[in-house]
Amino acid sequence: MRVPCFLIVLTGLLCHPFARADRDDFPVPPSSASRLFYIQRSNNTNTVIYDANMLADKKLDPHKPVSVYWIRYAEKGQQEGLSFFQWKMAYGYKHRPLNGADGFEFSLNAFDKRPIHITSEHGHATAIMQISGRPARLHKVFVQIAPGTRLIPDVQYIELFGVDADGNRPVYERIMI
Repeated sequence: MRVPCFLIVLTGLLCHPFARADRDDFPVPPSSASRLFYIQRSNNTNTVIYDANMLADKKLDPHKPVSVYWIRYAEKGQQEGLSFFQWKMAYGYKHRPLNGADGFEFSLNAFDKRPIHITSEHGHATAIMQISGRPARLHKVFVQIAPGTRLIPDVQYIELFGVDADGNRPVYERIMI
């Protein structure tokens, strides 16, 4: 099976060892008032964090509405910025203003087929996207890689975790690759 480029980059092929980590053992990033969502991959516990970039007036920064960085749990737990390649090929994003709303349509460079709406209400930002066919607040993305994968990872599936936008019911979707 041919693996799309965005999935190769999401798995960290070019910059991370392929140590197997079980999802139950993954750390949960510390909560933050600006936290939108995070991405974890089965090959190690390093985590990509997406936080809202809020201005002093509690609106999203129109030039850079989201701050993206690593928490390197597999190393010393330090925070690090993305490399140019990681930004361009996978974890970076494009954004444009939403029509008639205080927010942005946001799409990951690696997977632009499912847009995310980043909005701010009363100084609190949320990431809304379609999960299982309905609007939901995205909290976590998990990428499962087949064990023993080396040069070209065998991505088995991607999981989306969130909460229904109309209430507080958990919403989940598995996208088979």
